[in-house]
Amino acid sequence: MRSDFSLLCANMKTINQAGWLRGISVAVAVQFMGFLGGCATHTFTVETAQAAAGEGNPEAQYFLSRRYAKGEGVARDYVKAAEYLRLAALQGYAKAQNNLGADYIQGLGVPQDYAEADKWFQRAADQGDPLAEYSLGASYCLGRGVATNMVEAVKWFGLAARQDQLDAELELGNIYLGGRGLPEDYRAARKWFRRAAAQHSARAINALGYIAEQGGFGVAKDLAEARKYYLRAAVAWDVKALMNLGRVYLEGIGVERDSIEAYKWFYLASKIGGGAGRHYLSELDGTVNFGDLTGKPLTGEQIKEAVQRAEAFQGLHSKPGN
Repeated sequence: MRSDFSLLCANMKTINQAGWLRGISVAVAVQFMGFLGGCATHTFTVETAQAAAGEGNPEAQYFLSRRYAKGEGVARDYVKAAEYLRLAALQGYAKAQNNLGADYIQGLGVPQDYAEADKWFQRAADQGDPLAEYSLGASYCLGRGVATNMVEAVKWFGLAARQDQLDAELELGNIYLGGRGLPEDYRAARKWFRRAAAQHSARAINALGYIAEQGGFGVAKDLAEARKYYLRAAVAWDVKALMNLGRVYLEGIGVERDSIEAYKWFYLASKIGGGAGRHYLSELDGTVNFGDLTGKPLTGEQIKEAVQRAEAFQGLHSKPGN
């Protein structure tokens, strides 16, 4: 036998289609539907959304804004997309407020206006929207439409990061790693990078390797741990991690110096990161300067071995997009 709650959920679609909620404000209706835990979420088509949007439904207006922005089911039209965003945003729909702010940042369908963007980010952030909190933090960090204020930036990044917003976690890690006007704090940096690493961010994993390699600011140096982090990030094809592994083997950081292994990692970095690693390759093969740190360039056979090692690694770990 179905519970009273499940019966209520089943009946809400009929209630909504019959228009029985139209006598109350859209905001109240949306809040009530949300209270049901998502059991009565509306799946729109362009046609049904246009009808609902005309009646003031902010979800429908937001849906149409996305369709016009992407050109899905309608001709792409950034002006119409922004118009629908504004209609929903003026009703307090946080996603629309954030996206309208993003449109003002990029000048999509509206004039580029950083101050206007921050106004909409603020409205959405005040409702706890994590993307808007991150965007507002970025504005304070960059001085984009507001005066640069790293304390405010950390505040808004922190609110977003506590909702597992990945970019905010990475920004906090970078801020505490490099200071940027605030005291460096490797323990705080490590905390946020660990949270980002739990979301499989290769950038964060590589950063954890750097913190372990450098040590200081309340964190013990651990070269073996650093190499493990670099390898984890390298498996995910993070260019900086590939470069760091090349440097580890070139300089003998916590391992025996191995110029062939160094060449392997720089070679892989050069393959996926444009110019990354190429200078090191030129040094190691003797094209420029004096070869490796011992002053000896690698032989043709050694380079061949390094490339074979690189290809073996690539065979085990497919590059992104392959």
